Amino acid sequence: MMGRLVLKKVKDVARGKLSQPVEAAQNSILFETKGSASSDYSRAFLNEYRKRLRNGNALIKRNGKLERKFQCESLSEVRSRLRGTVSAAQVHQNTFRIFSPQSKVFQCDFFRLLYFPPEHFVALLRKSKPAVNVRVVGEVFLNGNVARENGEHVKYTEVFAENSRQDGYGKAQDFNKTRDMRSLFGRAGPSVPRNYAFLRRELRVFVGGCMTERWLELQGDKAVADQIRIQEGKGPASSTLLDDKQRPRVGVAKDGFYLFQVLIFPDKFTKPEFRRCVRDSITKVADLDWDKFLQGNKSGAKTWVEEANARVRLPVLNKLLESDQVARILKKT
Repeated sequence: MMGRLVLKKVKDVARGKLSQPVEAAQNSILFETKGSASSDYSRAFLNEYRKRLRNGNALIKRNGKLERKFQCESLSEVRSRLRGTVSAAQVHQNTFRIFSPQSKVFQCDFFRLLYFPPEHFVALLRKSKPAVNVRVVGEVFLNGNVARENGEHVKYTEVFAENSRQDGYGKAQDFNKTRDMRSLFGRAGPSVPRNYAFLRRELRVFVGGCMTERWLELQGDKAVADQIRIQEGKGPASSTLLDDKQRPRVGVAKDGFYLFQVLIFPDKFTKPEFRRCVRDSITKVADLDWDKFLQGNKSGAKTWVEEANARVRLPVLNKLLESDQVARILKKT
């Protein structure tokens, strides 16, 4: 395959495991704890949790003795193992502008989702299966929910809601062009949620929880486990969740790197809709046809992932990995 990159381990370093990229034999976020032989019980527990959650009853009586015996986990514990990518990968991508419009697979009023398959150089350096990054783009105000009682400046919040669908909207220069926008928020104190660490963390936890729930429902963990089993030659050489190239079939959640570019922070009124949008975005990725998604509208020999990998300056990126004490290098095959 042209432009294919692979990770090579070079040496052990002092930094912890959480700062290193995943290995091919590393399982998904559901099975990263020791004693995974009891994963069937964990899966049954999680399935029952999700069933009751969907029925509006999340108050499950915890059985500590049973959980310790079978190592059952809650969704929050599984979500807590979600990681992003090694920072050097995103630094390299931003420095050399290695962007692909095909990676944008979903957009709504609240956010855009960019998805990078496992073969993409950014996803190769992910630190969990799957990996996620929640990034706030532009100077986003608190949803525009600041209209005065007499209706003053309502038209500007309406403009904000309408323009938030556009690519690139939310940058500081957009607001500079609207003189009254500054005065609107200036009287209410600092109204930019990304300036508050607790709001950024709350956003990451919320998005990660919604994503984990839907990713497990679409059997992403089972697909990763089947891929590893087939690669290691254990058991049957095929799976009902994978195609003939050992990739998740249409409708099965995909491993890789999920980048959420948030335009508007959710509040107590918009959280249900925000949650539905996150679930819809994960479903949209699961429903992608691999060949159509990777090839796009081009008829050339290279996919957009291979074209992006071909633009990577390996000496520069590997130097960044070394300076960050990452025990991996990228090589072309």
